Amino acid sequence: MSVPWIIAGIIAALWLLVALFQLGDVATVFVDSRTARDRDAPGRLARERINELFWIIPVVAILALAIGVGIDYTGRNFFDTGQPAIGSLLLLGVAVLVVGVSGLALGAVAATDSVSYAMLRRDLREAEGTRITPAQLAEFRARLGRVDARTRSKTRQTRILVTPSSVVRLVAIAVGVLLVIAVCIAVALSQPAERPWNRGGSLIVISVLAPILSAVFAALGIRFGLSSDTAWRRVYARQRLDILKLLEGFDRVTRKGVAGLGDRVARALKILGEQQQQQ
Repeated sequence: MSVPWIIAGIIAALWLLVALFQLGDVATVFVDSRTARDRDAPGRLARERINELFWIIPVVAILALAIGVGIDYTGRNFFDTGQPAIGSLLLLGVAVLVVGVSGLALGAVAATDSVSYAMLRRDLREAEGTRITPAQLAEFRARLGRVDARTRSKTRQTRILVTPSSVVRLVAIAVGVLLVIAVCIAVALSQPAERPWNRGGSLIVISVLAPILSAVFAALGIRFGLSSDTAWRRVYARQRLDILKLLEGFDRVTRKGVAGLGDRVARALKILGEQQQQQ
């Protein structure tokens, strides 16, 4: 097989992988758009959106691929120099590193999402009925500010093509276009000019389906993403409203007069008045 066809085959495999991720993205974002609801489950609160969990898969895959290429390159150098023991230990160490990094990445994404309106509201409800200090109230307000900053992109209206997820979905179309170009070059270099493009023309027609399918998946992902963001925007607004009401109640409690404070203030004013009369 010639080099152009090998390159076209590699790009085709890459497009199939990208299309698989696109299909998973469309499915998960569709589920998010249909299951957006206010959750207040007891105990640990995990991430609310399935799509956020799904995107860790390509991230870990790319990371593992990059490390795997480094393992192969380094291992070849060590084995070529006649040091198989060092090369084996290095490969084992890097393999452990790959597994560890992948596990930590998955754990970080799937772990409890403490910076969320649902978690903050649950903590405020647990503290309800108790007298909190002004420092604790300030900490709750600071947490609300961190949640607002983290979810600002989810609660603010944006243009369709401005969000990072939409840009990634559209970039996937470029892989399909690259596949069409690679197949055209391979057909042009492998067939003489006088022969009809019977089989080559069929391959070109089939390859044209790649960017079309990628565009369809991208359009569906953007469409369902907008529906999901709209639904979750309403959920976040309700949760934030509950948080503001709870904070307002805590603020009224902390501003109440301390027992005996009025008497001490009156006594201090009386002493101050007597001092002024003596002067």
